[in-house]
Amino acid sequence: MQQANMDRKLHAVFALIGVIWVLVPGIYLTEEADTCQDLLGTDNYLNFSKKLKILNNCTDNNMKSLDVEKRGELLGLLQNAADKLKSIHVKACQNVSPKNCSFPQIPANGGLICLTLERIRYCKPMCNKGYDFNFLRRSRLYEKCGEDTNYKWTTQYIGGNRLAVCSASSSSVSGIPSAYFPNRCLDVLYDYSQEKHLISIFKKELKAKIHSDEFNNKTMCLLCGD
Repeated sequence: MQQANMDRKLHAVFALIGVIWVLVPGIYLTEEADTCQDLLGTDNYLNFSKKLKILNNCTDNNMKSLDVEKRGELLGLLQNAADKLKSIHVKACQNVSPKNCSFPQIPANGGLICLTLERIRYCKPMCNKGYDFNFLRRSRLYEKCGEDTNYKWTTQYIGGNRLAVCSASSSSVSGIPSAYFPNRCLDVLYDYSQEKHLISIFKKELKAKIHSDEFNNKTMCLLCGD
């Protein structure tokens, strides 16, 4: 009899825990959040990134040894993680002043380096290697948006937020030399030292034209198109 009562009490406790989990979604996330925090901690991250680098260097034959089901699952997991990281990066570039400016369209086969200076948003269009601007831009280092432009982007295109177009080309002559990536924008995005270098070049170029260096470092970012 006592055992039966104890079993009923345990059942009631487990049922209550189940209800709490349903009503309080955060409880579901606690263990998962802790796991993510541990994974992305310095020590574990180094080990994790090392394994990803090994995976990246695996040959096609190595990859083929995986079952089709596992390949599909791995592809989905990696793609979802990449999409999340890209979304976080883009949102960081969106949440900047001036808030009244629309988000610039990122040119395919190229990208933008953007920063805010004295409440004006400046973006420098750049093309990948093997691509060039559709219009001559040698005298147009950047496009801008701020109070003096009625919070509309200056652009060679009619209205909107398209700042530049990069088309396949055997020569890169429409822009200044620094308006072209050494290879691809994505290669720079994957290497923070290169990203910082290209941003520093734009800062120097802009400082020479605007004669000001009151840059807000939190607003500086590199955006890559498809």
